[in-house]
Amino acid sequence: MNPPSKVSKSKKVVHTTGRVSAKKAASYLHSMQNSSTTKLTPPASIAAPIWNPKHFRLFVGNLGPDGNDELLKEAFQKYPSMSQVHVPIDRKTTKNKGFGFVAFGKSEDYLRAFQEMNGKYIGQHPVQLKRAESSVPKKTKCKRK
Repeated sequence: MNPPSKVSKSKKVVHTTGRVSAKKAASYLHSMQNSSTTKLTPPASIAAPIWNPKHFRLFVGNLGPDGNDELLKEAFQKYPSMSQVHVPIDRKTTKNKGFGFVAFGKSEDYLRAFQEMNGKYIGQHPVQLKRAESSVPKKTKCKRK
């Protein structure tokens, strides 16, 4: 037997509890996923970029609130093989997360940029550069007994 329904007077919404309502909710959600609605994609500034795995990436830390893709691109444009920049944006606040990434096609430019730009002001803050680490786990060999 299902518990009685509760009716909210202010919104005229019926709330039910129990397995029947859970099944209805689950089937509704599944039907919404399978419908032909278009998926919303985040703007390019929010979406994570696709990096060329052969390129060398720098992590640019301590970016000020004025830091964005254009500012990084402008700061590193003197290095000819600079191929891509990205400053992640917080979806809730729509502000940068305080760091960014710069990719280089040649190791010489990557090393020169690290040596010349580490501690330099980009916007309002002096940046701290590090080697960017990949989020893809490295393959490890399994030892067999």
